[in-house]
Amino acid sequence: MLRGIADFAMQGRWQAAVATALLSAAAMMLPPLNYLASGVIALATLRMGPREGARVVTATLIVFVLVAWLLLGQMWIAGLVLLSSWLPVFVATLALGYSRSLATALLAASGLGLVVVLLMHLLVPELTGWWRGMIEPFMASLSEQPGWQLGVDETARLTDNLAAMMTGLIAAGVSFNAVVGLLIGRAWQAQLFNPGAFGEEFRQLRLGKPAAMLTAILMVVALTPMADALRLLADCLPVMLVAFGIQGLAIVHAIVNLRQKGKGWLVTMYVLLVLMMPQMVMMLATLGVLDQWFDFRKRSQVE
Repeated sequence: MLRGIADFAMQGRWQAAVATALLSAAAMMLPPLNYLASGVIALATLRMGPREGARVVTATLIVFVLVAWLLLGQMWIAGLVLLSSWLPVFVATLALGYSRSLATALLAASGLGLVVVLLMHLLVPELTGWWRGMIEPFMASLSEQPGWQLGVDETARLTDNLAAMMTGLIAAGVSFNAVVGLLIGRAWQAQLFNPGAFGEEFRQLRLGKPAAMLTAILMVVALTPMADALRLLADCLPVMLVAFGIQGLAIVHAIVNLRQKGKGWLVTMYVLLVLMMPQMVMMLATLGVLDQWFDFRKRSQVE
């Protein structure tokens, strides 16, 4: 099925636009499909070039506006998806196309997430309070449900914690969508035109010491009492965790490949990633940061 989506998208601009628009519409019911939609844009841009990629994005917007109007009567949703999904993955793909570096493209996606954090802090004077106002009605509705087990004080603390994290999580979501869409598009490109190339490229991913040092500093800020005073920096951490979490995945894939371990190791890792996402992302990101100095892949090869 996934190969069929890629084959259909490669038939032309409007075929790619229709595939992206329909996947984005279906993602409203099944959110992971949004990554496939972003993957189509990445594939079209990588294969057809930046100008045609921009035309695919424009054509997708036209098709999606029609779909949103017919199904929901809400055309403004197209603008939201354009800004949060299609444009970020398009920009990240341009970075890959011009630099020929997967690491540069991932850092570009991270840069977009950091821009989202900065803009939100500039446009909304009191972000935590603003998010609290958005979340409180939802939490009040949840607390009225029969199965809700938290008391009033616990619900209030949960609301405060969510309000403090939302800016970073939203920015990380934009970055993550761009990164995953880019990886899917790159994998499709390799599958269609250069089988096996993507796996080797992914396993060699290395984001560099400057980005690793920035992430380490953000970790220190976020895990100390300075987080409240330096909220802008703390909100940047989830974005960088996305990038170095992907690097951590690349390291695990490389070590499993170098040591010729069974795929069960990778399956176990992804199962744990689903079941324990916050802890696993932090572990993988820490692995990715430390790798800039310890080069775990080289050590595995030597041993």
